[in-house]
Amino acid sequence: MRHTWLCGLLIGVAACSALPVSGDGIVALELRTKPPVTLKLGESLTLQARALSQQGDSVAADVRWLTPDTTAVALDSITGVVRALVGTGTARVQAHVGTLRSDLLSITLQP
Repeated sequence: MRHTWLCGLLIGVAACSALPVSGDGIVALELRTKPPVTLKLGESLTLQARALSQQGDSVAADVRWLTPDTTAVALDSITGVVRALVGTGTARVQAHVGTLRSDLLSITLQP
């Protein structure tokens, strides 16, 4: 019984050490802007995200933004303001701190 408990503890420690970590102890980015997100042509929205520590606490960080869909939306990489440039389709945006990236957030574009 004691051997099983010790093995479980060691596996847990090893798993935690495999978490991706930025230089500031950030292990995840949480998108605060929740889907579904819809923007009409010309409309804008300020995206929000927060950096999290391994304990799940907010960590002060300069969150930046990026998009692979530069013809569909204009995105200010520093402020997170996204504006629809087209009236149909979808666009994707993502928060990042250094090399750590959030999940992609899909934005539906409407006329």
